[in-house]
Amino acid sequence: MEKLGIEPSLLLAQIVNFSIIVLVLAKLLYKPVLSMLEKRRRQIEEGLALTRVLREEEEKLKEKKQKLLDESRREGQAMIEEARKQIKEEEKDVLAAAHQEAERIIEKGREEVVRVRAGMEKDLQRSAVELAELMTKRLLTSVLTSEDKHKVVAKHLRDLETMKHINK
Repeated sequence: MEKLGIEPSLLLAQIVNFSIIVLVLAKLLYKPVLSMLEKRRRQIEEGLALTRVLREEEEKLKEKKQKLLDESRREGQAMIEEARKQIKEEEKDVLAAAHQEAERIIEKGREEVVRVRAGMEKDLQRSAVELAELMTKRLLTSVLTSEDKHKVVAKHLRDLETMKHINK
């Protein structure tokens, strides 16, 4: 080895020095650096796991939010439809009440017409009877004897009474 220019004692000293430096560095720097790197790796893994959990939670919350929105929309539509149905029913009720009121007014008008007509018929009949009596009296006074007059008047009065009872 001396021919190569290497002294064995120096080589041995260099090996011992290198081994000491490696041991010292391993004890002082390598293990702390490795433990720090391991700690950092665990922190990164924990951060990634936490990120995954948070993303899953975020997805669940998004789904829950969407379900709530959909449910709210359905409930809103149901409420709108219910309100429309109620409005239609109330409209039908109002129209039915208006029709009933109109029918009642029409019926009342008909009854009034019938009542007025009956009154007019009675007045007309009374006037006709009075006119007939007057005409009969005038006619009888000029043509018939007093006995004939009494018979004719009595007969006409009986006829008129019969007509009055029939028309009532």
